[in-house]
Amino acid sequence: MSVLSGKNILLGISGGIAAYKTPNIVRALIKEGADVKVVMTDAAKDFVTPLSLSTVSNNPVYSTFKSDEKDGTWNNHVELGLWCDFMIICPATANTLFKMANGNCDNLLIAVYLSCKSKVFFAPAMDLDMYKHKSTKKINCSITIF
Repeated sequence: MSVLSGKNILLGISGGIAAYKTPNIVRALIKEGADVKVVMTDAAKDFVTPLSLSTVSNNPVYSTFKSDEKDGTWNNHVELGLWCDFMIICPATANTLFKMANGNCDNLLIAVYLSCKSKVFFAPAMDLDMYKHKSTKKINCSITIF
């Protein structure tokens, strides 16, 4: 039995080129027995489609606060944040890391992150010069990157 068996994992995807690999991550987590839900930014949709992620996760993919414009139902960021045993932000772009470190809540992913009560793991995805830049180092001091 895997350590992930029966765990609820929330995968947050931000808009970096590494997002194209996330269906493989979802498949691997499910293979280990986890239930996976996905929250993605609008920019992430430039690299991977919600349909692909929904298909591999067997769950709806969340990217906006409103789930249906017609009837006004919404995606409850608090419920998503409380649902998970842990959250993974992958890829975590410099922009998303900045927003998380500073509480700049302008999309569903950040709202879920701010509502999450479990451990959150980050997989930074940027070129080495960006990662080593002094402003990015300040971000890294504000949040824990595993």
